[in-house]
Amino acid sequence: MAFRLPTMLAVLLSTSFLLPLSALSEQVLSLSEAERLALIDDPATLRYRELAEARREAAISVRQLPDPMLIMEVMDVARDGISIDDDSMTQLRVGVRQTFPRGDSRRLASERESAMAQAEAARSSNAELAAVRAVRRSYLVLAEQRAILGVLEQSQPLFEDLREITEREFASGFADQQDLLRAELELSRLHDRLLNVQAQEAVAQAQLARWVGNEALSRPLSLDLPELAEPAGTLLAHPLLDAEQAVIDAGNHGVELARQGYKPQWSVELTYGTPTQRGMGMPDRMSAMVMVDLPLFTRQRQDRDLSASVHRREAAQYAWDEQARELQRQLGESQARWQLMSERERRYQQLLLPQARENAEAAEHGYRNRTTDFNSLVRARLTELETRIEAVRIGTQRRLEQVDLLYLLGENA
Repeated sequence: MAFRLPTMLAVLLSTSFLLPLSALSEQVLSLSEAERLALIDDPATLRYRELAEARREAAISVRQLPDPMLIMEVMDVARDGISIDDDSMTQLRVGVRQTFPRGDSRRLASERESAMAQAEAARSSNAELAAVRAVRRSYLVLAEQRAILGVLEQSQPLFEDLREITEREFASGFADQQDLLRAELELSRLHDRLLNVQAQEAVAQAQLARWVGNEALSRPLSLDLPELAEPAGTLLAHPLLDAEQAVIDAGNHGVELARQGYKPQWSVELTYGTPTQRGMGMPDRMSAMVMVDLPLFTRQRQDRDLSASVHRREAAQYAWDEQARELQRQLGESQARWQLMSERERRYQQLLLPQARENAEAAEHGYRNRTTDFNSLVRARLTELETRIEAVRIGTQRRLEQVDLLYLLGENA
């Protein structure tokens, strides 16, 4: 038992330290978690889903036959009296009438509604992609502001050290008052930049809160800017083009539906009649009637309906072409900017950041040894600060362009 107690104590202590760390790691608001929260109750996505479901229900409804009509009739009532019991000519009739719409109009109307349901479903997919793009952009902008804020906070001790060095040099007679004022000025300007970035961070937080809520936004973000999947889709897979193609398909069904207007519409009527005076021994009567539309004069109605449906279909085709050209333009611009930003980010990481850091260290070493003047030291520190901030902005811009590429190529991975 004396040998097991230290082991058990060590296990308990290690567990007590691991639990808070794991809990803290679970509280980090990752980009994937923000995307999931944004898609739970996105109104635009849900609206198009409801419209698609409405179209599917309508597709079933329009395929059915019209409701039959009940016919109740009193025939041959004498004009000189309202009594029907004493008149051998008066009959009571009851029947039913069923109408059969023209040609394949029911099937074509159903297929047109189904095509429009596909269009609404594609718009729902686009709304989901747009929501993912928006939350990614908001997340990246907030991460950028917090990264810049971190750079400024890390630089603050360096500028405070710079002021202290200048104060010592001024007290020793190796620096003048202007150098001391310059050091205090740069430190004050750094504090002002911190306030400015904090204000921009608050704006970015409000934009991201629109998607994930204030409760989720209280969790910390990842320390590094998130990496996204490499764009690998095709422009033709974009749901906006799918939506326009579905409208074209609905237009084709609309043209065929308009052609059905040249075909007759049929109605069948069955009636049963009985005389009101039974004493004459008159039998009950049954009747059947068929009614047919005669579309003989088609110039001002059927021809016009067909022409209108053809124009609507052509307009839908032009809408697809316009949408494809616009997406292609956006894709070309985003690809060019993404490639340029990728090259700039690589140069900053491999060349500019190390050079700026080495230049600042060399300037400070020279100033301490009185081989470099104060202005050169300040410029070196400011250059390093601006280079680090610009590296963050370029990295963010590269990811923002990548977000747009993933949206244009129909990807949300």
